[in-house]
Amino acid sequence: MNEIEIFDVIGQDYFGEGITAGSIKSQLDEMGDVDAITVRVNSPGGDVFDGLAIFNLLKEHPAKITVKVDGYAASSASIIAMAGDEVIMGVGSQLMIHNPWTFALGESKDLRKTADTLDDIKSGLVDVYLTKTDSDAETVSDWMDEELWLGVAEAQALGFATASSEEKASIHNLSGCRWINKAPEVDDSEPVDSRPAYLDYLAQSNRIAQDRHALEQTRKNLKA
Repeated sequence: MNEIEIFDVIGQDYFGEGITAGSIKSQLDEMGDVDAITVRVNSPGGDVFDGLAIFNLLKEHPAKITVKVDGYAASSASIIAMAGDEVIMGVGSQLMIHNPWTFALGESKDLRKTADTLDDIKSGLVDVYLTKTDSDAETVSDWMDEELWLGVAEAQALGFATASSEEKASIHNLSGCRWINKAPEVDDSEPVDSRPAYLDYLAQSNRIAQDRHALEQTRKNLKA
């Protein structure tokens, strides 16, 4: 079976983990000339540009692309889901769309420029969603403003999903994703690896800084 699993955040994290456009391109190249590819998704999203790149890689591939949302396709993962010729949602699965999100640093003109950039990015994401839904751009924009969570029936009604599956969904990694504000409660599964990787990275960095400080104090005491 020609299958791609997107069961992680989108984009590379501090530890070199995550789903990148490069990793998807490598998998597609290894498959060679195939007629059908299944893409299984259970992801909170992440980097918007990796998501867009993966969407375009799948959309332009000559094979029939079937996306199966095994748990949830949130944020940039929902962009990837739109590449499916068929989008099949598991029982209890969720699809979430919202506005792009980022950190900003600088003076007032820098922050205004960042806001304008986010609006430009949003316009491109709206175009992606419009490849599936018959709704207009203003309506899709309003949904993104709300951070819209869609169950199986709602996603099908709006055109984001083409079918439902009898396979029960298992949603993981809901907590710790700072770009998600209104995630629904999940009763059928325990969060797995819910602690975001960047917290471990920051803790590790803090320990290193403390060790360096202690070493410097020791050296000063020895010199004294």
